[in-house]
Amino acid sequence: MNFIAHYYFYKNQDKHHNLGLVLPDLVKNFCKAHLRPTQVFKHPQLKSLNEGSIKHLQSDKKFHNSTFFIQCEDLISHLLDSNAVWPRKWFFNHLLSEILLDRVLIDKNPKICDEFYEDLRHINKEQVELYLKMSGINNYQNFIPALEKFVNIGFIYEYQHNEKIFFALGRVYSRLGIHYDWTETDKKLLLENIPIILNYIDLELNTLETELKQ
Repeated sequence: MNFIAHYYFYKNQDKHHNLGLVLPDLVKNFCKAHLRPTQVFKHPQLKSLNEGSIKHLQSDKKFHNSTFFIQCEDLISHLLDSNAVWPRKWFFNHLLSEILLDRVLIDKNPKICDEFYEDLRHINKEQVELYLKMSGINNYQNFIPALEKFVNIGFIYEYQHNEKIFFALGRVYSRLGIHYDWTETDKKLLLENIPIILNYIDLELNTLETELKQ
């Protein structure tokens, strides 16, 4: 799942728990490392970060094995693959399904992005650094500056606009070193099909919620 889905399905009143819900992905992006929460923590904020991170990994596993996700990927593949020329179509389909799930959740909950970023603004930075250090993230010092930039840019708001989703996908490819020159034909193909995928996700959202609770 992507950022908003993790937050939407599992958030509570504890901001450090809520950061933990997206922490493994942020650590991967900011520190180029994999967060493996194996320790036991007694300090409340460290414990919350750890519990949120564990929930992230558990929910990702459930999501990627869910009927909802498998069928969503199949739908995107059916709609796009025969005409798409971009590389790593399987990766594109995976990424698009997660981004458009976030889009549906944002459409249903217009304030959720505000709440998400507001929680990330008010964490204890020293405790977050300590948690990452104790979890074996060698370049943990990179995390807080990158988190502050992530919050200030607020790129998840872009998911509310179909054209910006197209550009967001291109940025992910570029960040991962996948070289491809996106064209207007690519853009047209995607924009024609986004409403169909959004409709599927909206109709099947209750199915996903049920699967995640199992």
